[in-house]
Amino acid sequence: MGTLSQIGRTAWVLSWLLLCLQAAGLRADTLQASEVTRGSLVSRDEEGRMSEMPLLDTQVKMTVTGPILRAEVTQTFSNPGSNWTEALYLFPLPNEAAVDHMQLIIGDRVVAGEIKVKEEAKATYEAAKTEGKQAALVEQDRPNLFHTSVANIPPGGEVTVRIEYQQTLVWQEGAFSLRFPLAITPRYSGLIESAAREVTREVNLAQGWQILPGERETRMVNGAEEQDKQGKVAIEVALQPGFPLGYINSSSHDVTRQEEETRQQVVSVLIDEADEYKDFVLSWAPVASAQPSAAFFSEQTEGGDNYGLLMLMPPQDLATKVFDREVTFVIDTSGSMGGTSIKAAQAALIAGIQGLSAGDTFNVIEFNSDTSSLYRAPVAANARNKQQAINFIEHLSAGGGTEMWPALQAALVDSDDNQHLRQVIFITDGSVSYEKELFELINDRLGDARLYTVGIGSAPNSFFMEEAAVAGRGTYRYIASAGEAQEQMQALFDRLAKPVLANISISGAGVHEVMPSRVPDLYAGEPLALAMKLESGAQVEISGRIGDAVWSETVNIQSTNDSHGISVDWAQRAVQDWRRRYLHGESETRIREAIIELGLKYHLVTPYTSMVAVDRTPVRPLSETLDSQAVPTAKPHGLQLQMAQGATGYQWTLMIGMAMLLAAGGLLIAVQRKSEVSA
Repeated sequence: MGTLSQIGRTAWVLSWLLLCLQAAGLRADTLQASEVTRGSLVSRDEEGRMSEMPLLDTQVKMTVTGPILRAEVTQTFSNPGSNWTEALYLFPLPNEAAVDHMQLIIGDRVVAGEIKVKEEAKATYEAAKTEGKQAALVEQDRPNLFHTSVANIPPGGEVTVRIEYQQTLVWQEGAFSLRFPLAITPRYSGLIESAAREVTREVNLAQGWQILPGERETRMVNGAEEQDKQGKVAIEVALQPGFPLGYINSSSHDVTRQEEETRQQVVSVLIDEADEYKDFVLSWAPVASAQPSAAFFSEQTEGGDNYGLLMLMPPQDLATKVFDREVTFVIDTSGSMGGTSIKAAQAALIAGIQGLSAGDTFNVIEFNSDTSSLYRAPVAANARNKQQAINFIEHLSAGGGTEMWPALQAALVDSDDNQHLRQVIFITDGSVSYEKELFELINDRLGDARLYTVGIGSAPNSFFMEEAAVAGRGTYRYIASAGEAQEQMQALFDRLAKPVLANISISGAGVHEVMPSRVPDLYAGEPLALAMKLESGAQVEISGRIGDAVWSETVNIQSTNDSHGISVDWAQRAVQDWRRRYLHGESETRIREAIIELGLKYHLVTPYTSMVAVDRTPVRPLSETLDSQAVPTAKPHGLQLQMAQGATGYQWTLMIGMAMLLAAGGLLIAVQRKSEVSA
């Protein structure tokens, strides 16, 4: 009887494990929707439950005047439930966007936001929420990712959130361009190694891919049936470039173009299909005879302060010496690169290999959960080695985690080669959540190398791409599809083959607080862009070195004060400048104090200042509770979720369940055999 009892208990355990395994499978099905992309309204009740809130539409209106872009992003949501709702609204913006206005519109109520220190704004919002008042809070999670909380949305009502931001555009390679993100590739939270070589890992098996693992409880809904619930996105761009247009082009979407009586060009696009949720890119250029070499814009604020924005294209043909290079290619093959991204990355890497010159050396590093190098050391860029590398690249596939730290360590090793210019070309979608630690690693280990980032896919993490290039004293480029790879990589190699403008210094009479305070190296086709406080009749002295030639230029500027937004441009550049100073030893306390001062004075959402809006009249009876709802959000074009999710752990849950099931099965067999022997 004892043995039968053991068998019965084991069978019960086995049944229980089967149920657990089935539950794990159901959880895995749920987690196939656990990704976050473009703007979403997410909310939860006291128990953390979430349900669906439809997104009705999104309107993006941009006005470009010269180099200044002013944008309104308006999204309207519907609350079909019978309960009051608190909602969380996630949305990406360009990395350089300066968010300075917000409105919460519920019915006939329009509540404007005001800037406060982050903790104070949060406390104000929480108090209003508790008191039944309608309120909104806008916070910055990353320079390209913002988060809005909306309290006390009425049953059966609609809510509109309007965000305003400003962005300064610069011309590169003879054209202006803007990039507006419509999706966010989910981030991976993985291995982080500190300077003390302490290894930490945060793994949440219950959540799967998140936009900010461990920070925001957010998910992406997947499936064709959910795509039907997505609202339309209407984008309109009004162009007043200030010069005769040679062309207007979008490499990402089919656009409609018309010219108004004022000669203003209006470009519009309506996005309502699943494969259109990718970064919207628009470029425009002057006719050849109107190519600018310098531009200056100025503004005088109500307080009497003067601000200037100077753009200058340095000479491109002073240096003649060409250097042989040691090029280390790093390719991301993690799960988030699944789908069209890995194909684009392979095409970009192959184009890069083919673009090497006879005197160059190279290596290829692949990383996902593990890091491996094709060669132990860089090899000559001869035909045999190139073909061997191409064969290797063609067999790569996406899967696993985005463990970027070991890959950067391997790429930025010290080298005894003094004959070659060391360049690291990093090909990735940047889907990591620990960017700051990686920037520190790049800054600490860079040495005499230069790091160049190539953003892959329809919605790369532009914050990582651009900031990693700044820390690596390099430049960046985006490749959305395999069809663009050859052209874009050729353009990158053409730029890297030419000496940079380095050791740049700025001085002059009547010029103060030039931003950025540390001017980065400039590559061919890149302009020098400086924001400054100034006096009337200022003179700017600029000097630097291009290869073996010394260059200097004096620019006499006269303030006309007929532009708008130049002060906001200066303030946003100052915030970015202070945010980067931890790389140069500035204390976190001093950085925080300086950014708070800028945010409060110029009404900017920053890492330490937030925007809060409170309607003073309570509308929700305190006896009513807040329900939990969420808007289904579209996934980035070309992303294969099953690959991405394998990196974060839900498959581990199934594997653990299977292991437990097999162990229980083994135990049952052992008990049965013991019973047979006893008999």
